Amino acid sequence: MSQPKQPPPGVETTPVGAVVSLQEAATRLGKDPRTLIRAIKAGELRGGAMPRPERLRWYVYADALPAPAGPSPAPVPDASAELADLRAQLVSQREANRLLIAAQQKLLSAESAAEKYRAAAQHYLDALAQFVTPGHLGEFAGQL
Repeated sequence: MSQPKQPPPGVETTPVGAVVSLQEAATRLGKDPRTLIRAIKAGELRGGAMPRPERLRWYVYADALPAPAGPSPAPVPDASAELADLRAQLVSQREANRLLIAAQQKLLSAESAAEKYRAAAQHYLDALAQFVTPGHLGEFAGQL
């Protein structure tokens, strides 16, 4: 069995705290892993290398790195904004219902069937447009 490869003198071999792999550290810092190894050897970057049979396993202390680049945490929804959004949805639904009721009443009271049917169909079309439009009318208020 071969002896583990040892790091250069002055490089620690046992991590004391949270560490990340050399590759992750290189990604987070936007540098080449070889550059980070030189910085660790020179004492410019907190890290070390764990002895392994074939090659060293380099690591960097997590607190020596910027926060990981990932999706930013979702903002906490503002309760008042959510309430305003729900109110806008309710107003939109009430208006659609009103349009549908008016269209139905026009159909029921039709005198000239063709003309009344065309007018009622237009009201149904207006109401349907509210249901198939992405989002709701309240979203437009936020864009003003």
